[in-house]
Formats: sequence, structure tokens, C-alpha cells
Amino acid sequence: MRTFNKVSLFLSTVLLFSVLSAQDAQAQRRFGGGRGLSGDMALGIGISTVSAGQNDLNGAIDDAVAAGANVKNLGSAWEFYANWSYRFSGTMYAFVFRPSYFMQKTDGSGPGGNYEYNLNGYTVFPIFRIYPLENSFIKFYMQTGLGYGSLNGSITAGSKNLDFKGSAFGAMGGIGVDFCFTDSHCLTVEGNLRYLPIERNISSGGNCSTGTDIPGIDQCGGSKEVERNGTDLRTTMSGVQGLIGYTMNF
Repeated sequence: MRTFNKVSLFLSTVLLFSVLSAQDAQAQRRFGGGRGLSGDMALGIGISTVSAGQNDLNGAIDDAVAAGANVKNLGSAWEFYANWSYRFSGTMYAFVFRPSYFMQKTDGSGPGGNYEYNLNGYTVFPIFRIYPLENSFIKFYMQTGLGYGSLNGSITAGSKNLDFKGSAFGAMGGIGVDFCFTDSHCLTVEGNLRYLPIERNISSGGNCSTGTDIPGIDQCGGSKEVERNGTDLRTTMSGVQGLIGYTMNF
């Protein structure tokens, strides 16, 4: 709940700052505030890191290490994205549609063979964007959006393995800058905060059937809820996101 309150406060601050900056943006338009005010569309691609802290899975990894495995905790995730955006004619407002592919993995060895913890999935976010400050080279923007994420996971512990999946709705907000070297070609740099926890994961395959098959996992197999320490195994696509990409205006 504290995390949700922090995210709500962050998004509220972004929107408040956007409103307070509107007069500056209008003044820039009166003095020829650059391209992008005529209903232009744009396409973008890029890569980002996400500080998705997988506390439950890392706890299970710690249990595997205590049982003799040699494997590190999951670190930050990688994410690849593409987006389509539309700048509304004569305004500082834009709509962005952004799908992305999420990846996070660690592996090692231990009793019985290889140990691997792998997460992959996707997000889809419609985003509302505001450009309060811009000129012909730099376009500063703020954005917020609501979206959906789906995450598949797999655990291999020696001869035992478990597949599972979960999904949830979430929110994001952040700031970014387009550095436009020509009217059409821009370098995009963003920083976002995303809230997308997945509180419940369901077993979708593997040969894990009892709570002793995989260290740190209490319940698995048979399309059951995956559990750790008597509660649902939680995963997340939340975190601070640092993004760099290429945007083409047309």
C-alpha cells in the first residue's frame, strides 16, 4: 500500500507540474516553438532496464544456495519497446501506444544439475504525454499511463522444473527528452516509474509436483497457485525504468 501511495503521489506531481508549465509551452509556440505541432505521427524503438526486485524468487534462490547451489539473485530486467505516437495539432498534448518485451534471468549449477530462474513477458501501455518545453532541437516531455502486463516464469532446479504465469494491470509515469538532430530523426532518453506487481502466479507446466521438489517453493504443479512460505509466489514488472531509443517523426 505504501508503494501504491508513492506512485500515486509521483503521478499527481507530474500532472501538476504539467499544468503549471502550460503557459511556458504556449509562449514557446507563439515564438515558433519547433516542429511537432501539426498533428504529426512518430515511430520509436529502444531498450531499457527495469529495477524489478523479485523478492520472492530471490528468496527461493537463497534457499537453493543454502542447499548447495551456486546461483546469483535476479538483477535488473531488460526490456525492448516499440511505440507509435500522435501529436495533436496545435497543442502540447500527444498520445503514445507502447508495447514492450520484458526479460530477466539468472542461472548456475547445483545438486542434480543446472539451476535457472527465468522471467519473460510483455506490457501494453497507452500513454498520455505533455510537451511543456521545447525548441527545434530539444523537446522535454512528461507522461503517464495505465496498462497491462503478462509474465511467464520458469524454474529449473537439477532434474526438476516448474513453469508458471501471471498478469496484472498497472500504472506508470515519468519524464523524457527528444534530442532531434533533424526534423525527422531524434534520440530519446526517458526515466519512468512503473507500478505493475503480479500478486498471484499459476503453475502452467513442468515436473514439479510437491513442495520439496524445488528449494523455496511450497506448492507447484497441477495448475495450482505457486506458493512460497505458505503464501502466493509474487513476481513484479514494477521499478525504475531507464530508457534510450530512436524516434522517427513523419
